Amino acid sequence: MKKFLKLLAVGLVAALTLTACGGKNDDNAGEPTPEVSNDTLVAIVSNDPSSFHPDFKSDDNAWGPNQNIFNRLVKLNAYDQVIPDLAETWEWNDDSTQVTFHLHEGVKWHDGEPFTSADVKWTYDTLMAEKWNKSDSFASVESIECPDDNTVVMNLKYPDVSLIAKLSWYGTFVMPKHLYEGTDTATNEYNMKPVGTGPFKFVEFQKGVQIVLERNEDYWGDKAKVAKVIYSIIPDATTALQAFISGEVDYYTAIPTQNANDFDNDPNYEVYPVVGMNRSYVTVNMTNDKFKDPRVRQAIAYGIDRQMIWDRCAGGTGAVASTFIAPNTGFADEKYQMPERDVAKAQQLLEEAGLKKDANGIYFSTEMKFFDSSYFKDAATIIQSNLKEVGIDVKLTMLEYAAWGDTVKLNHDFEMTMAAGYQGPDVSGISGRVGTGTSMNFMGYSNPELDALLEKGVQVSDETERKAVYSEVQRIMSEEMPIILFMDNGAKVPVKKILKGTPYQEPTKAASNELTYVEFVKE
Repeated sequence: MKKFLKLLAVGLVAALTLTACGGKNDDNAGEPTPEVSNDTLVAIVSNDPSSFHPDFKSDDNAWGPNQNIFNRLVKLNAYDQVIPDLAETWEWNDDSTQVTFHLHEGVKWHDGEPFTSADVKWTYDTLMAEKWNKSDSFASVESIECPDDNTVVMNLKYPDVSLIAKLSWYGTFVMPKHLYEGTDTATNEYNMKPVGTGPFKFVEFQKGVQIVLERNEDYWGDKAKVAKVIYSIIPDATTALQAFISGEVDYYTAIPTQNANDFDNDPNYEVYPVVGMNRSYVTVNMTNDKFKDPRVRQAIAYGIDRQMIWDRCAGGTGAVASTFIAPNTGFADEKYQMPERDVAKAQQLLEEAGLKKDANGIYFSTEMKFFDSSYFKDAATIIQSNLKEVGIDVKLTMLEYAAWGDTVKLNHDFEMTMAAGYQGPDVSGISGRVGTGTSMNFMGYSNPELDALLEKGVQVSDETERKAVYSEVQRIMSEEMPIILFMDNGAKVPVKKILKGTPYQEPTKAASNELTYVEFVKE
């Protein structure tokens, strides 16, 4: 089964053009776009990055800049599709236990040093040895070889058809061996003055103010259209939105949910609706006696009104989560769905689990710790009210994200919580949430049968057989409720018509936050 992969989304541009909603107001139809002479693009990040080390740990505030400073072997576009990056082509052996990457030639690091396959090997070997953020994505990798400077061979312990997709996601950027080898990678000075191979070079980082990048004139690929990118650091979402509307900021994709529809009828914007694989859910600490019985977790699922949360919190973006695997993976099984709200059924399950109401009609009390982000506060209030009707008294504790990470993810000091995260780009992405010991399974859930299915799922290349495996995964999830999904997160991304070449307009070339092709329209 020889497989040669060079993933280009043929025809995608035409298809995606249909998803863009331009302004419906034709009052300005036919008017020329005003000439723009500015060659500096201003974008937004919401807070200071803690580091520009692209692989050591997740940092959403560095995610955008790092996609422009560094490269990966392959990258993920704005529509969750894998496209080439440093690897021009790649191919599998007959039994899918070895994949060979053919790298672009003439690539240089920003300091002028040549990039070679040795950088790839060093990055991924170190990532696995030091257990960086996404080391579990490399669980199938036995060894990495470099037959020459432009070839990387990954030898696998077992077939892993999900590997290419995993290489396109978080924590897989290739780093400069000559600047990191033999150092403490967590504290290396280049973590704060990054050197990559990407289309833009790092210039400066002023805490609380901005991150500045400049065009890499020696870039091995298509040269960036703009000479400079400035990321303004604006923590307040309302302030960020006003800066975008006023023209102080050119490009902004994290529109607050309550403003998601504000640009639909504005002729100065093209709106791109996106429903991604990022999903929000409630989960519990499985080591706590209150939640060990799956019927209690099922009762919580029956008690939550997912439609109410979407109606009140989503602003018309995304969708109500109904299946246990993201619909756009192509593997969601409609037989296994999140239950519709049924208070009587929830109470029945609690009774079957041996719980009894007290004099106030409460089966048990608990605390839900969640972080302050987007609609989570409003969703938490709805969930609290929903579960009170069932007879579960929930105290809400809102934390800053960093504190939530330390308290909940790291120290497991919680009973209930909310979380959100990406469950792709391959269907196997679900394993990171529910597989034993995986990076986001902080709730302590473990099921050997499910683990065996997740392991099998990445070894099967036949799509029909894979669907059967993941159908069983969803069956178990529906019975045990390790995560109680309520929202498929989405967005409406307004792109100013003075711009072209954004990731939503160049899906066959650009990564999701890559600004190589963005330019100002001049007429």
